[in-house]
Amino acid sequence: MRSVLLCAAMGACWYKYGYGQDGVPTQADAQSTIRVSAKFVMLDAEVENKKTGKLIGTLKSDDFVLSEDGVPQHITYFSHDQLPLSVIFLFDLTQSVRPALASLGGGAREVLGHLKPQDEVAVMVFSSHTELLQSFTTDRSLAADAIGRASNMKTGEGTFIHESMYEAVDQAMKSTAPGSRKVLVWLTDGTANFENSHTRKTMGREAPAYLHTKEEATASLLRSGVVVSALIDRTAETDAVMVAADVNPFAMFFGARMGDIRKYADLTGGPVLNTSKKEVADRLAELIDQLRGRYTVGYKPTNAKPEGTFCKLELRLKPEAYEGLLDRQDVVVRTRNGYFR
Repeated sequence: MRSVLLCAAMGACWYKYGYGQDGVPTQADAQSTIRVSAKFVMLDAEVENKKTGKLIGTLKSDDFVLSEDGVPQHITYFSHDQLPLSVIFLFDLTQSVRPALASLGGGAREVLGHLKPQDEVAVMVFSSHTELLQSFTTDRSLAADAIGRASNMKTGEGTFIHESMYEAVDQAMKSTAPGSRKVLVWLTDGTANFENSHTRKTMGREAPAYLHTKEEATASLLRSGVVVSALIDRTAETDAVMVAADVNPFAMFFGARMGDIRKYADLTGGPVLNTSKKEVADRLAELIDQLRGRYTVGYKPTNAKPEGTFCKLELRLKPEAYEGLLDRQDVVVRTRNGYFR
């Protein structure tokens, strides 16, 4: 996810709902989110056997324990409904991904048939900045055309991932499907550039005048409720560059870095899958299924906090919930790690 250099050779969203008589959002309310509010906190989560990759979809509200800043919270809304998805496919255009771009595009076009009619798709490309090729649509032919264009584009730019994340989150909030789960699916090799004066000059000529920082991108993401996920396709070229960067004392100056997308995904509890060219379509379908088969949990916080405060969340299973689950030591709960009030 960066230009190849020869010299280098969380937050649960506060949603405004219409409320039932008990002050808790109804099923219909939970599927018609409008804007940020300070009444109720909603988060989604997946429970997975990390050994087999299979999701566990048989759990009930009483199987979970939720806390905010270490204070236990009472779960008053719980659902395992398969919400419609608002998916943005983001194609990495940088040089190291170029050998895999055609297969990533082919897999993305194929997986369009795996989506449900109510799911909407947008297509973006990214390097030193993002470009929207197709806004949200349920027209699969429009989405396929945009994916085809993305898989044939080239750039000499590097990747400034924090700027791209900020712009992608902003676009995700323009979803037209009420109550949908907003998802970013990054199609990349998982590497990025350090943002400094040298990389800006040599690989960021088309970048915006102002580059948003990691802190700004993280805050925007955690306020949005958007889920970050990725399909990582590491090519031999990428591996060679990263090995060179690891032994190059000027690596930070010239730009080799890995792991940013995984860190963003961890903040939101989103899945990150590795793939090869032959597996792209199957792995993308698996990723979409994981994004769809998540639990939705809601609660009204018991502790007052000033606006703008970051609240840390922890969602886990009760010990008795593991009874009857195979390989219980491999069962993990993934959700966002917090939110801003």
